[in-house]
Amino acid sequence: MEQLTTQQLKEKMNSEENFVLDLYATWCGPCKIMLRNLVNVNESLLKESSEPKYKIYKYDIDEDREFVVNELNVRSVPTIKIFKQGQEVFSRPGVLTPAEVLSLLN
Repeated sequence: MEQLTTQQLKEKMNSEENFVLDLYATWCGPCKIMLRNLVNVNESLLKESSEPKYKIYKYDIDEDREFVVNELNVRSVPTIKIFKQGQEVFSRPGVLTPAEVLSLLN
């Protein structure tokens, strides 16, 4: 999973790319669980295809909290967002299981 900067994230959000965004903080215990779950999801996606329909990125909210709160409307971590062709189609705080994430992507 690639770590995005604020500028890279803005570019991804303005692109046609389909992706899952893990908003996390290094000090957050549940975020570490969510990260492990997303590693499992990523492995599953790569088993299905060498070019999966969704890429998974992570973004540390401590890089730019103003952007996270004002532009992404995130109030707690971990938060997962799914973008499809430049549009946010899903957002939810809390830990999701790998099966839940895969279900959302299908």
